[in-house]
Amino acid sequence: MEQLRDKDEEYVKAGMKQNDDIDDLIKSMREQFINMRTDYTDQMNIIENNFNTERQKILKRNHEEIQQLFHEHQKLENEFMKKRGDKENEYTDDLEKLKTQDANDQNEQKIKLEKEMQILQKCMEDMKAVFRLNEEKLDFNHKVLFEREKVNKITIESLKRKKRHYQEVLRTVKDKYDAQILAASNFNKAMTKEYKKFTREFLLLQKKYERFEKSDKNRFQEIWSMN
Repeated sequence: MEQLRDKDEEYVKAGMKQNDDIDDLIKSMREQFINMRTDYTDQMNIIENNFNTERQKILKRNHEEIQQLFHEHQKLENEFMKKRGDKENEYTDDLEKLKTQDANDQNEQKIKLEKEMQILQKCMEDMKAVFRLNEEKLDFNHKVLFEREKVNKITIESLKRKKRHYQEVLRTVKDKYDAQILAASNFNKAMTKEYKKFTREFLLLQKKYERFEKSDKNRFQEIWSMN
């Protein structure tokens, strides 16, 4: 009877240890699944944030460069218009002074007018030179803007390629994540099925043990009564 009780205690302890092992296994599976899901979520967020930060920096830099070029172009045009207006006012004042001079000094006035005409012609030549210089500057700025536009197009194409690449990487990561989630789910189902199976077997063994215990008690009582 002492050996039987020892065996019963060993059997109960083994059943309890089996239940503890099953609980530890389920807990480990749950923690592993949560850690995997958190890691993949963090990786996808880092990739997306890096892509958005790089895109915003490039767009901001290109926008600032274009605004600077347009500002310089507008400044040159304003300076040119101001100089032209000043010269026109100066020429208008000179002509008015010539008209109001004494009519008796025609020869002197003629000489002065010729000199003034020479000066004006020289000024006109200077203005033409200035106009040509401004025209060359404007052409240069136009070429610079055109080249900048081409560079921007190249940059935009590069960004689009990077975007497609990162989208492909993101799609690959998502596919791997979905596959691992599916595998983990299948594994979880299999372990749950095994757990239910062990539980049923344990309940059956417990019922058998109760029947055996009851039978042993009855037999013990019969032998005791017989003695």
